Amino acid sequence: MGGLALAGSMNANAIPIYARQTGQACVTCHLGGMYPQLTSYGRLFKLTGYTMGTRPNLTDLEVQKDAPPISVWLQAGRGFTNKNNAASQPGDTQNIQAISLFSGGKITDNIGGFLQWTGGNTGGGYNFTVDNSEIRYADRNLNNGNDLIYGVYVNNHPTVSDVWNNTANWNVILMGFYNANAAAQTPQPFLDQYGPGQSEGIGAYLYKDTTWYAEAGVYKSFTHGIATTDLTAGSGSVFIDPSPYYRLAYSKDIGAHSFEVGMHGMISYAHNGSWGTTVNTYRDTALDAQYQYNLDPHYIGAHARFLHESSSFAGDQVGTTAANGSNYLNEAWLDVSYVYQAKYGGTLTYRNITGSNDLTLNALNTTTGSPNWQAWIPEIFWTPWQNLRLGFQYTVYTQMAGATSVIPGQTLKPSDFNTSAFYVSFIY
Repeated sequence: MGGLALAGSMNANAIPIYARQTGQACVTCHLGGMYPQLTSYGRLFKLTGYTMGTRPNLTDLEVQKDAPPISVWLQAGRGFTNKNNAASQPGDTQNIQAISLFSGGKITDNIGGFLQWTGGNTGGGYNFTVDNSEIRYADRNLNNGNDLIYGVYVNNHPTVSDVWNNTANWNVILMGFYNANAAAQTPQPFLDQYGPGQSEGIGAYLYKDTTWYAEAGVYKSFTHGIATTDLTAGSGSVFIDPSPYYRLAYSKDIGAHSFEVGMHGMISYAHNGSWGTTVNTYRDTALDAQYQYNLDPHYIGAHARFLHESSSFAGDQVGTTAANGSNYLNEAWLDVSYVYQAKYGGTLTYRNITGSNDLTLNALNTTTGSPNWQAWIPEIFWTPWQNLRLGFQYTVYTQMAGATSVIPGQTLKPSDFNTSAFYVSFIY
């Protein structure tokens, strides 16, 4: 595996096709322009099915008036790691490039979409794929002081539907760099590992008085055709049977302040390697909260998430891919962001994983089998204009395999895998 990797799919920018549709600037939908963080207006736009505003006239386009619903996003970065997994070797460097094409927006008064296609190069050659994508049907009833938004969606992996940026798919880290040559694994909950196209799902939701939110969905991997992609988990490549997802939230806006508390989770039934094999079960439950202050020139955002996962392994997996018949992981996530004048900003993220020891599942740590790790990720960025962002990010590992100094069974420390990166992001 290469010395540097780009974590997950690339979070979507303040998409100009939506700005053109609504006639609003990026800061209207994204807190201080900090994509992908949605403001109250941005959440409303997504929950009403991307239909707010005017659909372009595609049969008689007028330059600078009816631009086609297409946007292009270019990203580039240069990453540096302290060391790879051999103490005698120096740190690694790598270039990251990616291009995304977007389409979507209002199709009818009740139907809209978000479609993303991404091609990227993280050092191992270019890969092209359908990225985060969904189609929604939504309606809104305003009657005698009551406000009810309801809708259904079809998308290409769990948490694409989230509007509070409290899931791994839509977190505040624009481009996630980490050292893939770490001497010990950095396990993640199964729900955090879902990527675009690895499953497809359908769901429904209600949003009452812009306060109470409820959502339920179900996801499954395709069994035939080009979409039969797999999902890499602790026990290898897997396909999922129908697996339920849910989301509950309470939100409140008070002047420039916005608050949210909620919970989300999923039960994933994952085959081991191919269809027809035995099934492991991953039960993820998370509590989450969000705070925003949205009033120029100061923009503040904060998120907290605690996720507990219990996993049960099939009998034929015990002793081969996992030593234990069941395991658990706990994830704690905290982040805080500040932007001044929608131009100058910074983010600090903390992530901590703890769980049960498993000498087989966590094989890179041959001494204890501990999954425990911890990292801090400070980031600073400058947005000279709303379509361009330049930033610097540094990932600081303070624990790996349960160790804060020398990693058991290795000769290196967690800090040897600290990673820094410069990046530039442009979208039009």
